[in-house]
Amino acid sequence: MRMRDPALQPERTLLSWQRTIAVTIVVALLYLRHPSQAEEPAMAGFEQLYRVAVTVGVMAMSGVLIVHVRRRWKRADAETRDGAGGRVMAPLARPWALSFVSAGVAVFGSLVAAGAVLT
Repeated sequence: MRMRDPALQPERTLLSWQRTIAVTIVVALLYLRHPSQAEEPAMAGFEQLYRVAVTVGVMAMSGVLIVHVRRRWKRADAETRDGAGGRVMAPLARPWALSFVSAGVAVFGSLVAAGAVLT
């Protein structure tokens, strides 16, 4: 019979959270890098400022998630090393983090769409 390693599931979850955060950051940076489509110079300046503000918001959201997942990972790792005494380990991310990333991505998409309409 094969033994299960209780540390693998939290590690896989951590890796998926890291990929999610990394992709979110990359998409925000690509959005920032995209050339301006505005025809007027005044609108081009506004559009670039808008893009920077949206990207800073995504980076702040990502920073909060990085800190949260890192703290939860350390706690799960300590429980694994200390021998959790047969209890089920807490999930790596709290439900608010899942809602936070979902809402953040929805807001990011809405802001990108609004930016496309404004320019």
